[in-house]
Amino acid sequence: MDREIVQIRQQMATFPPKLRALDTRVAQEHQEVAKLDTTKTDTSKDRHRLEKDIQELEEHIAARRKRFPEIKTNKEMAAVNHEIESLRLKIDALETRILEMIEDEEAHDRRVAQAREKIERLHAETDIEKQRIQDQLRSKNEKLGRLAAERDRRRKSVPDDVLALYDRLSERHPGDVVCQALHNHCGGCHINLVSQKMVEIRQMKTFVRCEGCLRIFSGAAES
Repeated sequence: MDREIVQIRQQMATFPPKLRALDTRVAQEHQEVAKLDTTKTDTSKDRHRLEKDIQELEEHIAARRKRFPEIKTNKEMAAVNHEIESLRLKIDALETRILEMIEDEEAHDRRVAQAREKIERLHAETDIEKQRIQDQLRSKNEKLGRLAAERDRRRKSVPDDVLALYDRLSERHPGDVVCQALHNHCGGCHINLVSQKMVEIRQMKTFVRCEGCLRIFSGAAES
């Protein structure tokens, strides 16, 4: 019973770190979303400035086209057309930049949305896992209570001197006071047992203890 109590307590000791790990994971995901929020750049002012530049360039193009009726030579016409083409290339470059800015913002928004969806899923998964751990913790606490009550009941039937010995050994070997002799070796510390000791263990006429670890033998497992 003591062995089982020790095992249960060891299992329960793993629960708090698991719960902390779940909270840490959620906190890390929230930090990632916060980073994405802070890295988002508001380009609306920049886009407005570029759109204004495009409008000015289009006005320049319109002004040059108004000069067409006044142009007398092919050379002058070619020069004006060259200016218009240069202005048009600048407009194309600005429009491309605006599209890139819009695409960057949309891609960033998608990443933020995906991160928030991930957090929502993680919250749901974490809540389920936390509930599972809490259920296990409650179940094991209840089992510990039953074992402790039964242990107290059984201790009353053990002679005081034997109980005192057991308690002293429990301080050295919690939950592992009693062991078997396995193949002529102590099942606790594994030292080799002489033949006479094995005979005493098999006969079990009195308490037989290991000379190495002082554990109490409960019997021998035959090879």
